[in-house]
Amino acid sequence: MKYEQLKCHLKLIFCSTMMCFTQFLIGCSYSFSSTLVAQLREPSSTIHLSIEEESWITSITILICPIGLLIIGILTDKFGRRKTIQIVYAPMALSWLIITFANSYTTLLIGKIILGIPFGVSTCMFLYISEITPANLRPLYITFVTMTVGLGMMVECILAIFFRCQTISGIMFALCLVNFLTLFMVPEPPMWLRAKGRIADADEVDRWLDLGHLTMGTSTAAAVPSAAVVERPALAMAVDANGPAAASSPYWTLFLRRNVWMPTVVTLTFFVCQQGSGVYVLLFYSMDVLRDCRVPWDSNTVSLFLSVARLMGGLGFAAMHRVARRTLVMISGGCMAVSLLIVVAYMKAFAGVQDPPFAMTLIVAFIMFMFFALLAILPMPWILCGEVFPMAVKGVMNGVVQTCGYIMWFMICKIYPSLISNLGVEIVWSIFAFFCILNVLFAIFIMPETKGKTLDEVLLYFEPEKKIKKISIP
Repeated sequence: MKYEQLKCHLKLIFCSTMMCFTQFLIGCSYSFSSTLVAQLREPSSTIHLSIEEESWITSITILICPIGLLIIGILTDKFGRRKTIQIVYAPMALSWLIITFANSYTTLLIGKIILGIPFGVSTCMFLYISEITPANLRPLYITFVTMTVGLGMMVECILAIFFRCQTISGIMFALCLVNFLTLFMVPEPPMWLRAKGRIADADEVDRWLDLGHLTMGTSTAAAVPSAAVVERPALAMAVDANGPAAASSPYWTLFLRRNVWMPTVVTLTFFVCQQGSGVYVLLFYSMDVLRDCRVPWDSNTVSLFLSVARLMGGLGFAAMHRVARRTLVMISGGCMAVSLLIVVAYMKAFAGVQDPPFAMTLIVAFIMFMFFALLAILPMPWILCGEVFPMAVKGVMNGVVQTCGYIMWFMICKIYPSLISNLGVEIVWSIFAFFCILNVLFAIFIMPETKGKTLDEVLLYFEPEKKIKKISIP
């Protein structure tokens, strides 16, 4: 039995790794913006930018992302999770190729604009892993998305020490081509195949995965969706928008259901709290933040430490996959708030001091902030989107909700330099600390617990209590 379980895990690891490699490249692009702007500021650079142009180079990718995200959401439902990733490799590879040979601000901007189209492809990974893994293993395998992003950011920081931006973007282009080809070996999730009526293909994938050895005797929606529907018709009717009652209704009426609009409100609230915490500001403006806070060390060195903290946070998220999601968010948000309050208190205490003592305090505080951000606050809203929507609208609603998340992301990154100029670094990062506390309150009072639950059971959270009582769950 242990041998069969090992085979199942190896297959899941292979599929998850191949799918999540795209996130490795996205992680590289997170750090690439900071590296690119820093190298363009050097006297030897042939391209010189104004502060306004730098802000556009940094944030334009996020502005374009919602357009690509809506397209990805539609493609995900129509063509499948794996095929959609292969499709978006076309603009991703093109963008890296343009940046490799860019010789002007306009060319760089075009490359960054095109890179924004596949920037939100993580929705495919979250959906894929949520649907292909058993409920008891979903929290573990979904951490692959977070870890590959952290690994990508760390690798890019290391490459930035030895290579120019053009060389780094050329490496990214080559990796795009390699992963596009390896994805042909990855199957679509059986749940999606059945939703499209491809029962024979779904059965074939089920036989190949053979996940019955990992489910510990419980049938899960992710592993054996057909069995779940047969055994629990009342539950399927209540929570699945594909039920007979929905078949005779127009498609648009699905979006008016309680188990669609309510998770939309919940996930959007989470995104507001996440984006307000300042975590993406530190990702995209790491060198500027360190300069504004007067961190005495070399920016490249501290950025590398931050990237290691991101990777360790991702590993910590994976190691704590058995911990309740709400508990992780509370720990993550609380510790992030404490880290930022230490930063703000230090800057206020030594304002105007030429060489403030205990300089390591700022470095450690920012490293802890990034570590605890990766522990839950940064990945959890994106993960939650892949778990709370019915199958019939999952791709579209993930596209809509995550589009709103990326718009908030763009707004924060675009206005950050202006906020620093008008309010000062202490007030801005105090606001970020306040939003970290809001994340804790969100986890306590609003966030649904999805750990260890099948997708059907997660959807039940959004049904009225009276309706749940009428449903018999064996």
